[in-house]
Amino acid sequence: MADSRGHALGAAMLGMLLDGYDLSIMAVVLLPLSSAWHLQATETGILMAMALLGSLIGGLFGGFFTDRFGRRRLLFPNIFLYVLGALISAFSPDTAALFAGRFITGLAIGLDYPLVATIVAEYSQSAQRGNRFARVNLAWYVGALLSTLVGWALLSTGPDSWRWMLGSAIVPALALLWLRRGLPESPRWLVRKGQHQQAEEALAQLQPAYSPAQRQAELESFQIQRQSWRILLRKAWLRRLFLSVFPWFCLDVVGLGIGLYFPMVLRDNGLASSNAAAAAINAAFLIISALGIVFIVSRLDRWGRIPLQSAGFALMSLGLAVFALCSWNHWIMGVYLAAAVYSFGVGIGPGVTVFALAVEIFPTELRASAAGLATALSRLGAFFSAVLFPIFEKSWGIPLVLVFMSVVALLGLLATLIYGVESRMKSLEELENLAAKN
Repeated sequence: MADSRGHALGAAMLGMLLDGYDLSIMAVVLLPLSSAWHLQATETGILMAMALLGSLIGGLFGGFFTDRFGRRRLLFPNIFLYVLGALISAFSPDTAALFAGRFITGLAIGLDYPLVATIVAEYSQSAQRGNRFARVNLAWYVGALLSTLVGWALLSTGPDSWRWMLGSAIVPALALLWLRRGLPESPRWLVRKGQHQQAEEALAQLQPAYSPAQRQAELESFQIQRQSWRILLRKAWLRRLFLSVFPWFCLDVVGLGIGLYFPMVLRDNGLASSNAAAAAINAAFLIISALGIVFIVSRLDRWGRIPLQSAGFALMSLGLAVFALCSWNHWIMGVYLAAAVYSFGVGIGPGVTVFALAVEIFPTELRASAAGLATALSRLGAFFSAVLFPIFEKSWGIPLVLVFMSVVALLGLLATLIYGVESRMKSLEELENLAAKN
């Protein structure tokens, strides 16, 4: 029997690739769409925010459903919903239909986010968990880069190129449907539900090399008293909840606000000569973030989540502050260097670690719900950023908007330092017991 852990990792990676593809394609979609439909700043903000609003709602329900009904049952409905939303978006006759299509795709992605995070946490060994979180988040950037390249290639098809861009996301969605076939249920979830025979069968599928004694020992380690959501009101768990929510909120306020509009900022501020040039430069900075993740793939389990998240937020804040200064003084090379520092900071830290911490530090029966809450509130921040970024840019100017973003990244750094809980090289059960003792 083949080891299903690699299968689970591949399915999680492709799920994140789809999210990166879907969100990032909008940065290129906006280039032809804004001209073809003569979108106003408010319409642009609403369009970019609809998927984020859907993700907010999907994250809340997706986490609850994943904890209530199991990890396996949510593997497929999310993808069918995504395909529906992508088709509505691609064939939209007007802005109302396009808004609806983007909301549905966002809802599907929000439903999937806590599921993917929980699968990575529960289907990985303690010593490899950070490595796998890094790989999964690297897949997000691969999806973002792929969508940028696809969008750039489709720009030449004319004013309706944005329809092809939005419809192209169906291809990775169908691949994900195929890859998720045959994944077992989480043994941890089954043990907590009292389904011990099914848990042993699932563990045998995930770890076929284990002897019966080894499987029994691991299943026994999963048997910790079930926890109620009321424990999250205790001080130790409230600190963990804040750590899982607030830094991710800061990351999405900054990262998605800038990520969605970066090509337009380059074009409208004379930093890129054309739509194609703006898309190409955007792809270059996505590569820098991806290289940051590559750098920590083998180091995350040795160096820890908190030090890397802190360093990443610090570089993000510094890069944005310098970006603002150079933009104010029209120093193009300085803008590019500052954007590179910012992009690398995202990759080496919060671009991976917020996703990991949102699930690692919570009990099995609350893990997906906590991740869903973190996803929802982070997307709330992204929603406000998507709506307000073009409005603030028009009234404040890009340098002042970047200063504001730099301060938000600094707040993420402070929250990480004050509330940090290190999960490096600890089993999920060890992390749960540590909070119970406090």
